[in-house]
Amino acid sequence: MLKQLRNVLVGWVGALLIRVIGSTLRIRVEDESGLISEPRSPGSIIFAFWHNRMFLMPYLYNRYLPGRRVVCLVSASQDGEMIARVLNRFGLGSVRGSSSRRGKEAFRELTENLKDAWDVAITPDGPRGPRYQAHVGVIGLAALSGQNLIPVTYHVQWKIELASWDRFIIPIPFSPCHLHLGKPMTFAGQTKDELLEAGRSDLEKQLGT
Repeated sequence: MLKQLRNVLVGWVGALLIRVIGSTLRIRVEDESGLISEPRSPGSIIFAFWHNRMFLMPYLYNRYLPGRRVVCLVSASQDGEMIARVLNRFGLGSVRGSSSRRGKEAFRELTENLKDAWDVAITPDGPRGPRYQAHVGVIGLAALSGQNLIPVTYHVQWKIELASWDRFIIPIPFSPCHLHLGKPMTFAGQTKDELLEAGRSDLEKQLGT
């Protein structure tokens, strides 16, 4: 009971904090995907961003891609439960699982969501790292589903970096922020290991650090 109350409180407070900080940022958008200019364009998208950039992503998705639906891959751990609560406050869905727990089930659920015209958001270096090293699973999902993968990142000039494995970034209010959506990456039909590995390496380059 206490854990459930804690998760509800964290979800409410976390979402409020993200909205307040996000609304103060001076955001400059660089959109190579063309998606922001046509946010209601048909078709599902797979979004990939580093684990330490999670903080602003719910706010940015709601602000720049209104009308789209997304589910986010979230760890099945207790920390993942709190993240899922925050996402819910933004009207975003979650699929619970990781490479170490419910991995296959989560992959199937994400595939089904893509078929149902939902976007999917994944942190390819999560939930345990190493930082800035993408797992091949997100490339496999894009190859199997045939949907485009768009790398997303942002950089804030003023920030706090936590002492966590990913050096989690919390923007300081009123900071300049550069949001970048990369060009869509396509892997449809690329099932060979060497092609998937090449895609993983390319994604890392696109996301940078």
